[in-house]
Amino acid sequence: MQAIRELVAAEEKEQSDVLHLTANETVLSPLAQQVLSSPLSERYLLEHLDMRESSPARLNNLLLRGLDRISTIEQSATEVCRRLFGSAYAEFRCLSGLHAMQTTFAALSEPGDTVMRVATKDGGHFLTELICRSFGRRSCTYVYDENMSIDLDRTREAVERERPSLLYVDAMNYLFPFPLADLKEIAGDAPLVFDASHTLGLIAGGQFQDPLGEGADILQANTHKTLFGPQKGIILGTDRTLMENVGYTLSSGMVSSQHTAPTIALFVALHEMWYDGRAYAARVVANARFLAEELYARGVPVLAAERGFTANHMFFVDTRSVGSGPAVLDRLVRANISANRVVAFNHRDTLRFGVQEVTRRGLDRAALTEVADLLAPLILGTEEPERIRPKVVELVGRYREILYTGTDAAAPGRESVTLSPAPAAAPAGRPRWIGVQLAPTAARPPRTLFEQARALGVLAGGFPHQIDSAGNISCADAENRHFVTASGVYIKDLAPEDFTEITGRDGWTLRCRGDGPPSAEAYMHHLLREKTGAAYIVHNHCIIDRELEEEGNILVLPPQEYGSVALAEAVTEGAATSQVMYVRRHGLVFWAAGYEECRDLVERLSRRAVRRR
Repeated sequence: MQAIRELVAAEEKEQSDVLHLTANETVLSPLAQQVLSSPLSERYLLEHLDMRESSPARLNNLLLRGLDRISTIEQSATEVCRRLFGSAYAEFRCLSGLHAMQTTFAALSEPGDTVMRVATKDGGHFLTELICRSFGRRSCTYVYDENMSIDLDRTREAVERERPSLLYVDAMNYLFPFPLADLKEIAGDAPLVFDASHTLGLIAGGQFQDPLGEGADILQANTHKTLFGPQKGIILGTDRTLMENVGYTLSSGMVSSQHTAPTIALFVALHEMWYDGRAYAARVVANARFLAEELYARGVPVLAAERGFTANHMFFVDTRSVGSGPAVLDRLVRANISANRVVAFNHRDTLRFGVQEVTRRGLDRAALTEVADLLAPLILGTEEPERIRPKVVELVGRYREILYTGTDAAAPGRESVTLSPAPAAAPAGRPRWIGVQLAPTAARPPRTLFEQARALGVLAGGFPHQIDSAGNISCADAENRHFVTASGVYIKDLAPEDFTEITGRDGWTLRCRGDGPPSAEAYMHHLLREKTGAAYIVHNHCIIDRELEEEGNILVLPPQEYGSVALAEAVTEGAATSQVMYVRRHGLVFWAAGYEECRDLVERLSRRAVRRR
């Protein structure tokens, strides 16, 4: 163990003397660093905030003590995202930028669909095409012109020819804003996703561009480049249906723990951005242009000089006239300077520099002039790295402070963010969940009733988004025996032993008999039958859009916690005006007094849902 300690300490010391000019890394504030090492890293933070009540926390049938105060911080972070990015919905559960990419692919497209992406040679992410294939999607690419920009006319032709179901702007090497409004017009009904992994912090500070305001349906990113957060992912949007699809996809197998400590560190970084992001982002862009200009003036072949070099945090040096990219990068590394070598812009061999980290360290124009004096001879090969290295270490040693760390007093133009209180406990006298008293004796519905329930399960299980443990069904016979599916069964393939009988209720406890516990939402079935006389109740986990709501005459209810008394009461109250309800982030509920009526309700909406998908 001592050897491990020594190796970590040595690496930390060496990194602290490096001039970090990579475009894909950042430096955290002391508070963000502190929460990364918090003992809370050992605890789970489960589910989306909308589905998370006060402790204990719940993920399907998994219960554990929650983190109520962190939910309070998340509420505030969601509001900060609304103010910074114009988003109505925020997902913080993604573990990285690639995880966010995988999530949007899974949520917004189907196997066999085509995804439009940026070709790697034009600056696209080198893993996007592989992820498309891994997820069973085809891919096609935007068409670029000689100015390193998307050719809109030829891209329109490509869209008409390839018919992509998702347009994904996934560039990792770029200098100027994208024509998102034009791309959205070309995309039509297909979602337009903008990956802002590199420029998210600039966007938060009002620089570069406003993706959601310009037409992107989804803004996603990792959070550790110009946004000075931990290595996490984020997905933001304004469209409820798209974002609920994203949320349901995450909840249904893409993530359980969102890694608590990095999530809290992300919340810290977002609040820091709210207070200091404008000044930081403006300085980053100014510093990138200034350093590029200084290098260009010293004879370094910086790209895009005729366009002002850059509009974001990074710029590129064409290494073809000064040696290969790896050889030039090796000279920088030997001098204690970190940068990226990339091949982009139609196969150019380049060095990519970013100034977001040195900006947060406080390097001003005078310091960046020193940086240019150190960099230029290394790139041009006119001085040995070993002679420059001590000067680099000395320069770095003068800039240890971390700036732009936020303040409790609002920055100019920024009102303070007030943290809301933690979620309230259930009202006195009403529990959060119903109790169950189970008699372990077999409960089998009569044959005809079972066949009807099975047929309803086949219909309901065929909706989009279903997984094998999602949804529940209940039915009652003429003798008033009420059967509900057991916990964890697959409604699309029911067997007689998959049912539990609800035999009554004593206060807040359901009396049941069966081989196993009833569905977590058994109380919803019981209360709905008690209040409406429904003999057939079907609940699945389809996430629907606004058009389908209107087509199906569906009552929309706010999100409620799975299996809760609040969910049962909300659905029962809604049943007074509708036989088809959609609980946001959760799914559909159908009820009817007779089998044929219930079957028709489910079947009609099933045809619409599958057709729209």
